[in-house]
Amino acid sequence: MSTSSQAGLDSQHQAGVEDYSIVAVPADQRKSFLNVSITSCAWIISLSTLFTGGALAAGLNFGQAVLAAVSGMLILAIYGFFQGWMGAKYGVSTTVLARVAFGRSGASLFGLVLSLTLGIGWFAWQIAFFGLTIEQMFPDQWFADRTVAMIWGGLLMISTAFIGYRGLASISYIAVPLIVLLSVWGFIASVNYAGSFEALVQSQPLGESISLFAGITMVVGNAALGAVVFPDVTRYGKTPLKGGSGASLGYFLGGVFAIVGGAAMSFAAQVPGMGSTPNIPAAMAQIGLGFLAFLILVFAQWTTNDSNLYTGALGLRNVIKLPKFVLVLVMGVVGILIAVAGIQDKFVPFLNILGTYVPPIAGVMIADHFLVAPLIRKRGYQFGPGTEYVKLNVVALVTVVGSGFLASQLNFGIGAINATVIAFVGYFIISWIFDKLNLPSGFGKSTEDENGF
Repeated sequence: MSTSSQAGLDSQHQAGVEDYSIVAVPADQRKSFLNVSITSCAWIISLSTLFTGGALAAGLNFGQAVLAAVSGMLILAIYGFFQGWMGAKYGVSTTVLARVAFGRSGASLFGLVLSLTLGIGWFAWQIAFFGLTIEQMFPDQWFADRTVAMIWGGLLMISTAFIGYRGLASISYIAVPLIVLLSVWGFIASVNYAGSFEALVQSQPLGESISLFAGITMVVGNAALGAVVFPDVTRYGKTPLKGGSGASLGYFLGGVFAIVGGAAMSFAAQVPGMGSTPNIPAAMAQIGLGFLAFLILVFAQWTTNDSNLYTGALGLRNVIKLPKFVLVLVMGVVGILIAVAGIQDKFVPFLNILGTYVPPIAGVMIADHFLVAPLIRKRGYQFGPGTEYVKLNVVALVTVVGSGFLASQLNFGIGAINATVIAFVGYFIISWIFDKLNLPSGFGKSTEDENGF
């Protein structure tokens, strides 16, 4: 077989089976600004985002809830833009991109964290949440039995993550316009149920009042991890600007849309809460959405949770030499089994702890690419066969752990943003000090092979 023929087969393998999981996406496979925007928009439109809107309605008036949604999502769009820029510039996933800043072993550790948090933990939790929601909305229906809904819902989510980015983008092109249309219908129903638009806008908190800043913190906390892994979407962007801005715009609009929609339905229906949060499915049913609510919930959860599995598989592929589709299937089935067994909540404290230490990873990566590499190492980023990485960048790893710990001890600001800023500043300063003292920031060497490993 000729070299060109073999290269063609390898390219088809990467595109069809591997989804370019640990190699750069070729220029001829890159997608449009709109494609990246819609795909990232679908990431954020989920049950948990709708419930965030309900949580804001419990403690803020309507105007404050809208302001909290816009402010919180704008913060995430800004820092996610830099992550997305890097992903589109080099065409690689978040964990492959992290090889430069954290070293080969450090990036593998990050990949394991993503596979545990998103690929298994939150995937299982979202499946269980989906099953419970469908059961509450359609009692006594066979397809809405909690276990049955978790199984068919989980299989839907696995199906598109199995295909890869093309699967996510395809379902997003269907789901996002549909969810937008149905949600607009839901907003109109909310206005009609409330009596008038003025009555809805003048709605007061449904429970105990919270500060606007607390509402913004709630919005950022719900979606901070998604902004960290923007490169998993933007690696398909045609240019750094189109990739970064496309992902940021889609994430911002989708988040604001879902949060405001959840708040509007909660204010209009005035339904009893689930704990401190209004019951979104009950609100949907009360304002008369019926089967429309079912479609919103199915597509909203499908387009978000398949992204959790997709990102988890990309992270684990950076660690394990197995095809990505195998990892998707294994993690997806494990997630469904955890949800069906009803033990997903036992993982939440662990997942929350890990989640505290993921945002500062973005701070280190942004500082490394935009400051440390050009100003201190004086060497740009490279990927591909023969590329040499440090085995483990100890400074980067210590900065992440230290930043996460410091942020958790602060009583002001937004935890995820505090951790990211501390990591950004701290990593640059420590790297500069190590350079001036002529001290190595890490140890060992690792060379990328022809398969991207």
